Formats: sequence, structure tokens, C-alpha cells
Amino acid sequence: MTATPTADLELLSVDDPSASPSTSVATGPRVRWAAIVWGLTFAAIAAGGFAVASSPAAMAWLIDAVADAELTTAIAACLFLVGGLVTIAGVAGLLRRAQRSLEGRRMHQSEPESTRQT
Repeated sequence: MTATPTADLELLSVDDPSASPSTSVATGPRVRWAAIVWGLTFAAIAAGGFAVASSPAAMAWLIDAVADAELTTAIAACLFLVGGLVTIAGVAGLLRRAQRSLEGRRMHQSEPESTRQT
């Protein structure tokens, strides 16, 4: 008879909370900070694009600015764009790290379950 890979695993009852191997504090769903930060960023870019596209004067100024741009201006704009994207990614990472730190503090501040039977 061949042994299955899951033969040594024990089944836990869903009805019995004391059978759970984890004693961590139940937390809610995690906030997806990167999605929030990037979503707000793209919404701001879209709002700016809509503002420029809806105004004929702004559109004419943008066309003139792009047509008169020099190589150094284009390189500076690209570097500025890359720096902004890195900054946004950093902010999302800092928010995620703060969330993990807060979850860790909550878990360590909770009182351990009593093993005393009354």
C-alpha cells in the first residue's frame, strides 16, 4: 500500500475553535495600499489629462511646449517621471510596512488565552 503525501496531516474541525493550531488574533482583510496609491495616482493623471484636453488654450500650449522642447528638457522630464514613479512605489511600501507593524503590535498586545478551567 502506498502512502499518500497527506496521510500524516490531521484534519481540523471547523466547529471546534480550540482545534485551530494558530493562536493569533483574527484580523480583518488587509488593505491593498499599492492599489490605493497607484489608483489615486492614475486618477489624478486622468483628471489632469481631461483638464488639458477639454481646454483648447491648454491643448495649444501643450502642443507648443512639446514642439519646442529640447533634448535636455525631454531627458529632465523623463527623469522626473521615473523619480515620481519610484516615490509613489516607496510610499506604497511604507504604508504596507506600517500596516504590518501595526498588526504585529496588536497581536503582541492581546492577552493570551487562559488555560485555567473553572
